[in-house]
Amino acid sequence: MSKNNWINVLFLASILFIIRLTMFTESSLGIGEGKGGINLVPFYTMRDLLFHHSFGDFILNNIGNIILFLPFGFFLPMRFRKIDKLPKSFLVGMFLSVLIEIVQLFMPNRWTDIDDVLLNTLGTGIGYSLFKVLNQIEIYMKEG
Repeated sequence: MSKNNWINVLFLASILFIIRLTMFTESSLGIGEGKGGINLVPFYTMRDLLFHHSFGDFILNNIGNIILFLPFGFFLPMRFRKIDKLPKSFLVGMFLSVLIEIVQLFMPNRWTDIDDVLLNTLGTGIGYSLFKVLNQIEIYMKEG
């Protein structure tokens, strides 16, 4: 399989992974089991989880949302060469996250949450930055 085919497969896998965890119930993680709702107040869910729930719930939700979009951000510039700056990756990650949150509005067991958009966008940016750093290291090693 060619390098471009691998990139396409891994990029698609990152999107399918996101869809799997945002659109379907995952009882082992407690995702999509309760009644859904809407939060449009930035940082409300983060604060609520930190001060009124277990630290594990806080980590699962916040770090989980970041990690969920990290592979997407990593493979994004490999798949689309025009995504060559961090702000572009943030915009694409935010667009995908907002799209998911809009779909979740119509799902009775899902939350539409601005905090998810913030965390998912951050995860995309971290994945993109990780790609850029590793790419620079590879270029440096080849030159050195």
